[in-house]
Amino acid sequence: MNRRPLHFITREKEWELLQKLLTIVDSSQFDPTDTVVAMVSPDYSATVAMHLAHAWSRNGEIIPISTIDVPYPKENNLNYELELLAKKIEYTRYKKIVCVEAGIIRGSNWNWILKVLTEDFSFEREDITLVAMCENIHSKVKSDYVGEYYDDEKEELMFYFERYNKNWEVR
Repeated sequence: MNRRPLHFITREKEWELLQKLLTIVDSSQFDPTDTVVAMVSPDYSATVAMHLAHAWSRNGEIIPISTIDVPYPKENNLNYELELLAKKIEYTRYKKIVCVEAGIIRGSNWNWILKVLTEDFSFEREDITLVAMCENIHSKVKSDYVGEYYDDEKEELMFYFERYNKNWEVR
């Protein structure tokens, strides 16, 4: 099998990128009483969201974490949008949302998530912060903060904890 080279994120690299995000993200407006961290794609993003939410704690309060599930590449996102819409009461209790994702490949999830948050939940775009540990340079939607860029046309993003997943095409 011919495969693109891996852009492999080791546990050590993950830690390095977490530290970089803690340095570059302007968290001065993140208040645990009115901000939520949206852990996008929790099966990949749990570690990064947890570390950032704890690091942004103030006065002994952690920023709450909620989840947003996203489809695999060949799935339709409609059911996932409906699932997010069902969380409207939860999300609209907050003034700011920090969406955290470990790896942005296409950016299509950012696209529909932003649409729901702005059009259906009435958030202003400036009250939503997009944070990605890794992002493809060809992503349709660009994150506000990125730990590291890679080129999906030349290399495949893979994390140390991943195993074979039939939903991800090997190119």
